[in-house]
Amino acid sequence: MRERRTPDHATSFLIVLVIVSFGLMTLDIRTSGSGAMGTLRDGVQTVFTPIQKLATSIIDPVIDAVDGIANIAGLRDANKELQQRIASLEARLDTVATLEAEVASLRRILSMTPADESIPKVAARVIARGDSFDTSFQINAGSNAGVLVGNPVVDDNGALVGTITEVTGESATVVPIVAPSSDGVRVKSQTGETGIVLGRGSGGLDVEVLEATEPLFTGYLLVTAGSVRYPVGINVAKVAADARPEAQRIVTTAIPLADFSKLDFVVVLQWTFSTEADTTTTSTTTTTVPSDGGSG
Repeated sequence: MRERRTPDHATSFLIVLVIVSFGLMTLDIRTSGSGAMGTLRDGVQTVFTPIQKLATSIIDPVIDAVDGIANIAGLRDANKELQQRIASLEARLDTVATLEAEVASLRRILSMTPADESIPKVAARVIARGDSFDTSFQINAGSNAGVLVGNPVVDDNGALVGTITEVTGESATVVPIVAPSSDGVRVKSQTGETGIVLGRGSGGLDVEVLEATEPLFTGYLLVTAGSVRYPVGINVAKVAADARPEAQRIVTTAIPLADFSKLDFVVVLQWTFSTEADTTTTSTTTTTVPSDGGSG
């Protein structure tokens, strides 16, 4: 004998709700918003609209805040990534600028012609500097490259820097012309007169011209006139202050053409002083020529 099942109360309630919903929908369509149903609907809307607006005013800011927090986190990550990229690009730009400056310096060295074209030259980098009490510096070229004590040193523009005083196999020490107690270098101005420049250690030079007949004016170019230390014709400095002869003597100051604070590359001129009899004249004066040992 088959058992009779009792209807499920939940299923019955669901069926009733569906029937009521369809009935209300049909009634609402037929009444077109008028009558009791329209009034009921309007009343419900009147009651629930403020509640809906209140809920929206509360929920929307919360949603916006959550979205904002998510966006802020994303923006922070993006900003951090951009800052890293900017730092990387700036580092690359600095490297490129440094390399461009070095290439330009080396190009000037390669195209540079010493006063005497027969003088061989060795390019070198400054690898160490002294302090305020020691103006000398070291370069990465030494005896293995043919550098000798006494060789003159110029910058990549051909301006006089100083003299090699110590040499090892792979390095050398340069004493600049601005060093205190420097022996100085004989110079020649536009007037053709000769004098002496002495280093003061503070970056400037003192200039003294004996038996002067013409004044020196600011901007006059001073070049080596040839001595036991330097060959003739190397640019040295420019006169920094006008000066006129007093008792046939001029004392003034000059600014070196080489910028010692920014030296990166220098050029060693493989030249040393030697004396030999001048067979072309009866003069007993000595002449400055490249020595056999200094020609590398």
